[in-house]
Amino acid sequence: MTKLKALRFAGLLFATILVHFWLIFEAQQNPQTAPFNDVNLYEFWANQVSQSHTLLGIDTPWVYPFVALAPILLANFIGGANGILTGWLILIGLLNLIGLSALVDWGKEGKAAYRAASFYLAFLALLGPVAIGRIDSAATFVAILGLVQLYRDRLRLAMVFFTIGAWVKIWPIAAAIALFSSTKAKVPALLVAGIACFGILALGFFLGGNQNLFSFVTTQGNRGLQIESVAATFWVWAAHLKVPGAGIYFDNALVTNQVSGAFSTEVSFLLGYVMAGALAITVWLGLRAYRAGADHKQLFVVVLLTATLDLIVFNKVGSPQFEGWLAVPVMAGLLLGLPKWRIPMAIGLTIALLTNLIYPVFYMDLMMLGDLGVWLLTVRNAALLILLVWANLRLQKMAA
Repeated sequence: MTKLKALRFAGLLFATILVHFWLIFEAQQNPQTAPFNDVNLYEFWANQVSQSHTLLGIDTPWVYPFVALAPILLANFIGGANGILTGWLILIGLLNLIGLSALVDWGKEGKAAYRAASFYLAFLALLGPVAIGRIDSAATFVAILGLVQLYRDRLRLAMVFFTIGAWVKIWPIAAAIALFSSTKAKVPALLVAGIACFGILALGFFLGGNQNLFSFVTTQGNRGLQIESVAATFWVWAAHLKVPGAGIYFDNALVTNQVSGAFSTEVSFLLGYVMAGALAITVWLGLRAYRAGADHKQLFVVVLLTATLDLIVFNKVGSPQFEGWLAVPVMAGLLLGLPKWRIPMAIGLTIALLTNLIYPVFYMDLMMLGDLGVWLLTVRNAALLILLVWANLRLQKMAA
């Protein structure tokens, strides 16, 4: 490695550490909203495992796939007497350092890889503390490793990483869908994903698993519309304008703020089917684009962006960390050199900043249905819809 490359790599590592310290500092400026509060819940789960000798998502119901236990238990071990929060921040910092180092091949890659890495750090800094304070960070790390393998044309290994990532937090399934849609070797891709799933489930059964291995699907069924979700915007405005029956409430069981009002329950129920339909349309358009001779790498990126937005926009859960999922599709476009990629870059960074302003900065204002909070949420959700339309139009153009 030349001296210039070594300096550039050292600069990336330093910037990564700096961004993490910034996010920790920002979290401390917002004690009312406690941006790292979810990590306390992770500690409760870790203690539950150690004290009751039950394995969440394996022999008892859980909201996440059981693979998500791995980073939680590891963080609890790293934290030791200092607590899981210390362990979690160290773990996520290390994962990001490793992921970005792999992306630039430990300093050997060129400008495209560094542009992607720089975008990722900028996105994290703008998104705020939730960028490193949720289980989604671990899933994103696995997805980045998959993206690295795809960039180096190791498609089967990429599919393995994407599949494992989806068993941590579901969103990397968008990358698996994108890889299937864009690759020539579709049957091998399905086989690899199937074998990876079989291996994960076999591990679960070996650890004593039962039907609770799939409890992460059923436990979300009765959930209402979370206040920050795109679909909830209508009821947020209704509550803001004091429409009778419209309001927000805290669900103690799910530890989340949700909206109430006419047809909110019905819309919440239907959104799962709408999301599945949107993903089916994305796959259909992706396969049409493949048959039309679209460039495989460009097709992968556009399907990945579209499918990721399907999972965000049509989700009844609107947690702020969901917007962090957008980082990988935009990174992929930079890494693989997609033309006219400034639009998703600009909109993606804007969404990250608006999400940070919504949570944690002005979250209390939103809870009180203040003008600023409601408008920030509305603009952010509108930006998500605009980006979804843009991605669909680009995918349709490739399929024409």
